[in-house]
Amino acid sequence: MVWLFDYDLTLYGEEERFVLDSLDRRIALFVQKTVGGDFENATRIRKEYLVRFGTTLSGLMAMNGTDPDDFFDFIHEPEHLIYPKEAPEKLALLLGLKGPRFVFTNGRHDWSEAGMAHMGIDSAIDGVFDLKMLGWEGKPHDSAYVKMERWLERVLPEKGWAMPANPSEIVLLEDSLRNLEPAHARGWTTILVNPNVEAPAWVDFHIPHLMNLPDILPEVTSRAGCAHR
Repeated sequence: MVWLFDYDLTLYGEEERFVLDSLDRRIALFVQKTVGGDFENATRIRKEYLVRFGTTLSGLMAMNGTDPDDFFDFIHEPEHLIYPKEAPEKLALLLGLKGPRFVFTNGRHDWSEAGMAHMGIDSAIDGVFDLKMLGWEGKPHDSAYVKMERWLERVLPEKGWAMPANPSEIVLLEDSLRNLEPAHARGWTTILVNPNVEAPAWVDFHIPHLMNLPDILPEVTSRAGCAHR
């Protein structure tokens, strides 16, 4: 079984939303710097781009010709950001999962890597597949999931693991239903990690927080066809 984790509001939870809020503020400031106007208007455009294009960056690239690395260099300045708290209980949970564990994120790798280092869980993650590796077209675009599978086909054997024969053995944990839909369509096992959203019938599992994963782990393992591996 291969475990894929979104980073924001998945590896850290809703109770630490202030982490994402600190990043969203930097994104809005970049939008303001790019398009002009006041901060409130920039925040509105940030949200509009997110809905319309999947990520604010995609909107900035399409509408304003933004260079992605310039965007991330600005929003990831560490002195302006907040990171999740240390979480030894998450480290123990992740290390207890059988199979490789990767982050699959619409951010650039340095944001999730810094956050995982602050939580003390970075040693439990075998790699980060980030937006730059996706060619700047991330979830929920279908191409992102295709590229993720191709990357796994290359990386898993290099690390001594086999590529799953059944797509259900790829397990994606996400706080966004929109980002889970293409994974579901590809036959991956989907886990919604969100206390504020009701899961539709097509979602395989729904938990409010990462730390609830042990509650469903036997069922997840059974669905993925790995119960006796």
